[in-house]
Amino acid sequence: MAGAEAQATVYRFDAFRLDAARGTLHGPDDAILEVRPKAFALLRFLVENPGKLHSRTDLLETLWPDVVVTDDSLTQCMSDLRHAFGDRASHILKTVPRRGYVLTADVTTESRTPVPPSPPVTATGRTALLILEPFDHVDGAPAAQLARLLTTDLLTELTGFEGVRVFAAPHGETAEAYRIRGEVRAAGQTLRITARIEDAATGGALWAERFEQPCIGLLELPEGLVETLSAALVRQVDREDVRRARQKPDSELTVRERCLLGREHHQRGTEADTFVALDMFDRAIAAAPDYALAYAWQAFTVQRVVTYGWGPPDGAQAARDRALALARHAVELDPESPLCLSRLAFALLLHQRWDEAVMTARAALRAGRPADYASRNTCTEVLAHGGHPGEAIEAIRRALSLDPHCPPITRSLLGRALLLDSNPEEALPELRWCAAHLPDYVPCFHSLIVAAVETGRMEEARAALREATRLQPNWVPRNHTGSWFFRRAGDAERFLAAFRAAGWVEPEAARANDNQAEPRPPASPADGPGTGQAIPTARPAKRPAGTG
Repeated sequence: MAGAEAQATVYRFDAFRLDAARGTLHGPDDAILEVRPKAFALLRFLVENPGKLHSRTDLLETLWPDVVVTDDSLTQCMSDLRHAFGDRASHILKTVPRRGYVLTADVTTESRTPVPPSPPVTATGRTALLILEPFDHVDGAPAAQLARLLTTDLLTELTGFEGVRVFAAPHGETAEAYRIRGEVRAAGQTLRITARIEDAATGGALWAERFEQPCIGLLELPEGLVETLSAALVRQVDREDVRRARQKPDSELTVRERCLLGREHHQRGTEADTFVALDMFDRAIAAAPDYALAYAWQAFTVQRVVTYGWGPPDGAQAARDRALALARHAVELDPESPLCLSRLAFALLLHQRWDEAVMTARAALRAGRPADYASRNTCTEVLAHGGHPGEAIEAIRRALSLDPHCPPITRSLLGRALLLDSNPEEALPELRWCAAHLPDYVPCFHSLIVAAVETGRMEEARAALREATRLQPNWVPRNHTGSWFFRRAGDAERFLAAFRAAGWVEPEAARANDNQAEPRPPASPADGPGTGQAIPTARPAKRPAGTG
């Protein structure tokens, strides 16, 4: 409970208030001031250590452990805080030239107490608004204690998710918010939890589910429960926002809605959907040039155009460079974002900067904020292809345990990791499941060919080869410069041998350069990551159906 008490601390300084549990900064009129997550983390560190001189090096190491960022990241955070404090900034923060920063205001602390309903809020167009009600309970004191624990821990966990803002009830009504309610029941050795999402304006139920787990103690929640429940809630909110976005005309779409629609098309894995996603993310970046998640998703979509061979061959290196520039810019905007870090890890992988890629993927998985399935998927792919398939398997199975409704691509990635870990028999069911649900996702068929050959199922291997050829008739396997990017040369040789065993015959030109081509050294992108750069395109982007 000590940790919970620390999280309940409220810090008062000058005319401002920082509520650590709710993750909010309040101004003189008690209005919530918008600051980005890393700037908030910097302020919290400063109010916890007032009156002390903190060097730039110490602050960078404290706020961005295991991640390489420039001094500009810290400068931007300080600028954000000064902007939030307005004309009181000079009374709160002091810059000591060439030495660091000091929070000069007097700081007092207190335990957070219930606050009156805050005024109505409106969505910024970048986040979904969640209002968390205290969970109800039945069956006496044990359930009451567990309900309080669950409400507190759920508030903390949800606060870390990207794309949502969460408030503890009571809170002002808003037509754009979702209300979360629930109930805890301790029945014998079983803990039963019901959770539901309602439209805050109408009270209409949008989703409900029951979770049952063994009750391991009267004052302790089962391990993983809060992570599983919070992931389910955010997933359902995203789905509801996508449903609503499809009903809107294009001119009314918010930045978040464009990214959600783009993400949905991206995850289908087809060429046509990928180019729709490119268009959606470009529009989101144009509308909000400082929105980190749009750059992160666009980096991955540009990368797919390269690795799947959907753009002109002579534009592949430029596209790889652009993917890296986009991902780096995303991390500069939000250095603690698991999604942004995962995209940077993959872009580094494309440039064969293996150790940097693996280190960045690990940093994304252990970042202070929850990693969604998209981030975990990317990190596991980096780990598997970067020579650590066992680590990838552990991470992706963790993702599936928290969110069993992950997209089918997740199963393909698990199958590929198992394959690279020399477990083709275990890989087969995962790859078959993905192929059945995503019949146009060619990387799954590539892995399925290898798994089937190595387990002696030659007819299945030949059938998978036919599907891969149907999807990409002129595809030629090349490591690093094509759709394969294995760190270990033996992995590429193994895949190619399986393809040949299944009946694939390579063109004469490809045979002369089989797996020998090396990409030119990665260029340092001269251009910024904005929308003005050329992208490899195969066709004009199309408007997603149902969005106006």
